[in-house]
Amino acid sequence: MSDYNVIRGLKIKYLSADPSNPENGQVWYNSSNLRVEGVVGTGAWASGGVVGSPGTTCAAGTQTANVIMGGQRPGNTSNVEEYNGSSWSEVNNMPYAAGNLSGLGTQTAALAFGGYLNVTTTAKYDGTNWTTSGTLSTGRELMGGIGIQTAGLAAGGYRRSPDNYPTQVEQYNGSSWTGAPSLNTGLYGRAASGTTAAALVAGGQTGSTSNAVEEYNGSSWSTVNARPYAAGSAVASGTQTAALNYGGNPASPQTTTVSYDGTNWSAESAMANNRAMSGGSPAGTSGSALASTGSGAGTATEEFTAPSGTSSISLS
Repeated sequence: MSDYNVIRGLKIKYLSADPSNPENGQVWYNSSNLRVEGVVGTGAWASGGVVGSPGTTCAAGTQTANVIMGGQRPGNTSNVEEYNGSSWSEVNNMPYAAGNLSGLGTQTAALAFGGYLNVTTTAKYDGTNWTTSGTLSTGRELMGGIGIQTAGLAAGGYRRSPDNYPTQVEQYNGSSWTGAPSLNTGLYGRAASGTTAAALVAGGQTGSTSNAVEEYNGSSWSTVNARPYAAGSAVASGTQTAALNYGGNPASPQTTTVSYDGTNWSAESAMANNRAMSGGSPAGTSGSALASTGSGAGTATEEFTAPSGTSSISLS
């Protein structure tokens, strides 16, 4: 019989019972029944509710409790819609109209900030009402939004007149923005996930698209394994060590979906609709994500669910 020292040498996690909510690709050693188990297969997308107004947007929340905020639908708008897992409904408008803005947080504690033509405005949403709260020190659009309403990051982005791609990162404390350590590479439209202490940004673009990936530990950014595809304006769901990236805009919107386990990237089932700059689910997980409207997708919403079955190898 194989013993734990052999398994541990392979750096497979030792558990006394199966994890309650395993991630796709996760492998573990179950000491109770002497076998190595893991989640196998790829996740799948299914159709969701129909968005009221098509176009590009930003989002906060999860697959079943989501909010899309502003965007270009088709012109700069302050429209806001909420999703309950089956249908969308219009709610109170944002305090400002903007395209190419960024979002983070949950459906009942969301943050929208920045936007087209170097906007610095920041607006908070409590699930019913909006208030403006703080301004970015540098107006930008298409930033990566990371974290929650009281602890967020605005990473990178695009600044017009003159055109440039700052590596600048700002941190939000619930009322104001302050400077944070800069990214290594200036790109806009980066798919962003995680927290202010453990963040992930992937892809992006300037004149061309990129597959570069950086991780943040709360004090500095480091370059890690590149994403399998180059694109800007993809969206993300999950954490630094369990993320999902989907869609994006190379020459045209695309359906690509990939997952990240903190080290490696894996291909997942593609979306049915090409989309870029869509609403995502930044408070969701790598196994439960939402894609709403976006460039190329019309009013369509899709819901991603990771595989739940396991495969095992007996060690006895």
